[in-house]
Amino acid sequence: MKKIWYAAMSVALSGCLLVSFAGCGAVSKAKSMKGDVVTEDVWNSAMAGTSFTASSGSATAQTVADETASAPNYKAEYGYTLKTSVETEAVEGGIVSVEAMQMSIDMKANIAIVVADSSVKFTIDYDFKLDGSENLMKLLFGEDGNPSEKGKKEIYLSYADGAVSYYAQDENGAWQKFSGSLSGIDTLLQGVLETCEETIDQSALVGAFSKYTYNDELKGYALVNGETSGSLGDDFIGMASANLVYKIKDGKLGAVYSSASLDSTMAGMKMSGSGEVGIVYTYGGQSVTLPAVA
Repeated sequence: MKKIWYAAMSVALSGCLLVSFAGCGAVSKAKSMKGDVVTEDVWNSAMAGTSFTASSGSATAQTVADETASAPNYKAEYGYTLKTSVETEAVEGGIVSVEAMQMSIDMKANIAIVVADSSVKFTIDYDFKLDGSENLMKLLFGEDGNPSEKGKKEIYLSYADGAVSYYAQDENGAWQKFSGSLSGIDTLLQGVLETCEETIDQSALVGAFSKYTYNDELKGYALVNGETSGSLGDDFIGMASANLVYKIKDGKLGAVYSSASLDSTMAGMKMSGSGEVGIVYTYGGQSVTLPAVA
């Protein structure tokens, strides 16, 4: 019974943490931008223009969907904010006794992503604060306790000639190259990087125009049925009241905005929280120079 209870709590917490990687300036810009009303052809062209590479997990690369299209050249400002809390009730007597536990998460990140020259540069400025009762912190993170972290990192991705490579600095600041895998990169940054890769590329929505309608209040295109979709929407799986808005400006995808809230109770555990994601695109005039590796 105890194992089952802990398993249920872990699943619920992972649902919260799925939304926790990815700041503020881009969020407000994306939210306030007013998108244009467009035709299906413009929609398809705008979404295709954000494509740059296939997933890192398969270590295969792909340029823009149409080989005849221009090489991608843009900058994406990616902002994320999240606040959430988890509280559990004490369970006493019977087969198992469990102490009351609580945890709060406060996360912010501002990420500048430059796509050019068959490469991508990620500049990640993040602040991850996690606080909670000692018993829960030890359960989740062992004796190390609190994994709160704040910092700024740069990571590069190259997908030239069909091969995916990553460049990251080691603890001494020296640049290292990793071919086709994120295994050599800090675990926290792996999550940030994978989310960024999946999120800024919205080319999967080519052909999906009929599923969306322009919403004057949201200043962009939202799903006709109001559900989440696309890679950005998946980040909010498990959070109720999610919305996802695409804003096309001057024939290109100008911004994506999403917000979500969570308020639920499961197996004696209460979870609440809210989060926002904003992406703002700027096209042309970008360049990426890969770091030299010793």
